[in-house]
Amino acid sequence: MAVIPVLVLVLSPMIHYAAAHEDLNSGDESIGNYEVQVATDPEIPSADQPFKLSFRVLNYHSASNIFNSFDTRLSEVDHFRMGVRVYYNGELVQTIPVQDFKGGEWSTPYEFHESGNHVMYVDLYDVGPGGQPLSFVFNISVLNIFGPLFQYIISAGGMACFVLLGWLVIVNRKKVKPKH
Repeated sequence: MAVIPVLVLVLSPMIHYAAAHEDLNSGDESIGNYEVQVATDPEIPSADQPFKLSFRVLNYHSASNIFNSFDTRLSEVDHFRMGVRVYYNGELVQTIPVQDFKGGEWSTPYEFHESGNHVMYVDLYDVGPGGQPLSFVFNISVLNIFGPLFQYIISAGGMACFVLLGWLVIVNRKKVKPKH
């Protein structure tokens, strides 16, 4: 009987470290009281294919107390100024000009033209010390366009498995003869 309380005491510190898997191209970075979150939909965009690029800006200082800071809806900013610089292989390839946004979220259709790793510098304006911008850095992975090739390969493998099993059943029925 004493084993259960001991197991609870031993395993309870592990619960603190449990977390859900973060999407590949989703991330967040905090500087001071501000946090910027970036996500792509689909999770892994393809080169020369449009996708949805989403940003969310939080200010934990604006939460009324420590308990409210855990509820991100209460700490979302009501407006922000943001610009984005996109680098590929160390070269600036595109920018999203500085714009004002109402609310704490913003999404836009976007398209990368090269596969590989793109580094995205998200500049949040008028929030740093002395009104200086804060720069948040994110890596976005982009794959080559294969279209539905992988789905076709997996489907063909599944169908081949069923055809092979059906063939084995039919062949084995013909070989088994009754002993009359």
